[in-house]
Amino acid sequence: MKARNRLIGAALFAASSLVLSGCSLDEILEVHVPGKVLEEALDNASLADVLTTGVVAEVECSWNQYVAGSAHHSDEYVPTSGNLTMRNWGQRKIYASDAGYAQGTCGGWGYPMFTPLHTARFQSEDVSARLSGFEDVSNLAALQATAATWGAFPLVAMGEGFCSMAIDGGAELTPAQVQAEAEQRFGNAISLAQAAGDATLTMQGQLGRARVRIAKGDFAGALADAGNIPDGFVVEVTRDAAESRRYNYYFERLNAPTGFRAHGSVADNYQNLTIGADGMPTDGDGVPDSRVNVKTDGTQAADFATVLYYHDKYNSRSDPLPLVHWHEARMYEAEALAMQGDVDGALAKINGLREAAMLPAVTASVGAGEIMDLVKEERRRQLFVLGGHRLHDMLRFNIPFLGDPGSIHPNGLDQTGAEYGNLTCFQLPEVERKGNENIG
Repeated sequence: MKARNRLIGAALFAASSLVLSGCSLDEILEVHVPGKVLEEALDNASLADVLTTGVVAEVECSWNQYVAGSAHHSDEYVPTSGNLTMRNWGQRKIYASDAGYAQGTCGGWGYPMFTPLHTARFQSEDVSARLSGFEDVSNLAALQATAATWGAFPLVAMGEGFCSMAIDGGAELTPAQVQAEAEQRFGNAISLAQAAGDATLTMQGQLGRARVRIAKGDFAGALADAGNIPDGFVVEVTRDAAESRRYNYYFERLNAPTGFRAHGSVADNYQNLTIGADGMPTDGDGVPDSRVNVKTDGTQAADFATVLYYHDKYNSRSDPLPLVHWHEARMYEAEALAMQGDVDGALAKINGLREAAMLPAVTASVGAGEIMDLVKEERRRQLFVLGGHRLHDMLRFNIPFLGDPGSIHPNGLDQTGAEYGNLTCFQLPEVERKGNENIG
């Protein structure tokens, strides 16, 4: 808004100057105001790099908002905001009627999701179509692979965190249908990346597809994709402190250790996690689990009622966050092997991650009936506040949400006595239902 006001002020100043200099009204009205671009102007091969960079920027912004919002909605945080909107995010009360959630744009208040994810998805499709018509662009193959690979990730969020989805005014889709669409797009992106000879984009697409395949229960496919990802591989979503659109939302909304922005505090069930002598996960009795390094300085959160707990993964507005991370590749392998009955193979993947974190290996006897419980707990710790994984795990494994029986707040009330809502997955917004003629 400040930038817009400055633009208006500059235009008015220019207009008044022209009037004083004897210029006609017609000439004033012909003054060009930057920021408006005709669609056909984008069909310009010289803009190929700029258009592709725009796709990455839109995906980064939408991913940043989705993963932070899904963490706030999951059991990783308890609600501690003094602001009603932000408290509703932590209390499972952001429903289909919420305008900010449905129609807010990148950098908006709360965690706008629906519009930014679709904006990123559409821009990827639009730019990919334009690139296919360009000639004499030296790096065209790499640009096409970039637009396609990054553009598939909004479909991951749509298929994991939402109850249902609609794309381009089409019919209402189930999560499984959205995941099938995401898998297809990743397949196309991987082919383009391989044709361009870009190993990083190829692995980025393979790791994205492994995530989708795990969600679909395609364990052989997930193993094939995740097995191509080497230890240490990470693709980051860049952030900076220049403007709100670019802030790291994990930090800005949740993890600033001051109480001012502390709209959530790391939940009790993530505090003081340890590893026992036999390598089994424990709670307060063993080696501190450095993957969930939760701390407090004793100050209160923004609600002035809850002691603020925070972690060490995102410590400023400019800290990057992962789009894909090799840790998730090893966890996909562990889950797929466990589901196929290979207990030793699953334990080997878990222990590889333990070794990287300098934590004790699992030496306890783990049977076929116990291995998936261990995998779920390892995912909870290994992927803590990383990539929106926890919300999806809660949905697919039927893990109780805060306020539900079996959670740390089983009676429907949070730690201050305030009532939780009943939201689990994110609902298809009312504006989509009312405006989409293909949805009843």
